[in-house]
Amino acid sequence: MSGTPTAGDEFPIDTLAARAGMTVRNVRAHLSRGLLQPGEMRGRTAWYGPVHLARLELIAGLQRRGFSLAAIGVLINQTPSSSAEEALRLYRGMLAPWQPEEAVELAEEDLAEWAGAWTSPEFVERLAASGLIERTGPGRLRVLNPSMVRSGAHAVALGLAPEAVQQVGEELLSRTREIAEIFVELFREQVWAAHVAAGLPRHGVADLRTAVEALQPVATQSLLGAFRQTMQQAMDDFIRRLSIDLAPADLRADPEADSEAAQPSADR
Repeated sequence: MSGTPTAGDEFPIDTLAARAGMTVRNVRAHLSRGLLQPGEMRGRTAWYGPVHLARLELIAGLQRRGFSLAAIGVLINQTPSSSAEEALRLYRGMLAPWQPEEAVELAEEDLAEWAGAWTSPEFVERLAASGLIERTGPGRLRVLNPSMVRSGAHAVALGLAPEAVQQVGEELLSRTREIAEIFVELFREQVWAAHVAAGLPRHGVADLRTAVEALQPVATQSLLGAFRQTMQQAMDDFIRRLSIDLAPADLRADPEADSEAAQPSADR
């Protein structure tokens, strides 16, 4: 940076912070940690530019995905300064396949048409309580999990009680979180640990991203296959219980009797 600073290309720290959506205090903290390159001093003022703004946006993006400032510092320090920006982008891109669905903003009156099923005020309130939607203003909604909301709306349209649909949705999120942790632990032990042991080589980030991209369909297909199998087993159990309910009272005490009677005899 040289010459007379311009408002478009260079700016003081308070403008940098405002453009990055941070406080000046946070920007100074990033400077002291070595996460952000120092500005160019002219007199008593440090001037910053697009490179500094891009770095702050990368840091904020990584923080939103769960990286601590200490971890971001390690990623930067393990990489030559000339390629630190690229490395941070690669690490952020590594997580791209697992980005959640993009939120949808709409008027509350348009929710039913968007979901493809009738919705009631009670159901909307239950969706908000579950964290699947949020109100952004009078009559305005942000749908945070479009797939779950659409599925729930169709379930209610089938005649299921909104409170039952809410309970099932919350339980699904809880159970699938446990499953997700299984796959994440698999990635950590089998892929990430080797990358760390090798010293976080820059050339290895592309391999990490490939592994993450490949893991998503593997995890999805495995989960779907396991669900189909366990759903069939659950339905078989349900049919057995249904058969007991429909059986004459004198047979309900010994449900195996009916089962044995249906078996062909070896002597016949």
